[in-house]
Amino acid sequence: MADIITSGASVIAPTIILGYESSRETRTVVHPILGRPAPDATLRPAGLRTGRLELGFSAPTAEADSAAAETILSTASTFTLVSADRTTAQMAFVLPEGGRLARALEDATRNAWVVSFGWAEVSP
Repeated sequence: MADIITSGASVIAPTIILGYESSRETRTVVHPILGRPAPDATLRPAGLRTGRLELGFSAPTAEADSAAAETILSTASTFTLVSADRTTAQMAFVLPEGGRLARALEDATRNAWVVSFGWAEVSP
């Protein structure tokens, strides 16, 4: 099974995931206490993942496929990433406000296209 991103009936099937980055905001609060060497801490779990994805498209239809991916990702929707090879990357996500959705012609071959965007994980 290849990597796919779905939203309802829409499917994005990149040739390859070129880049994946995730991070989580830590939320434990540390309270320094005057006159005491050790602080108190309010333990809280880390937040949901946020990050960046880069999708590569290469084939005779790469330009059209990348343009379709850009159009699908431009909708106000929740997306699901499914991957047999990258099971820890699977998630439901949205494209957050203030982020950038970009599509670029790959420089080396001039035959492949790259779609990149920031994402924020949401509960499915």
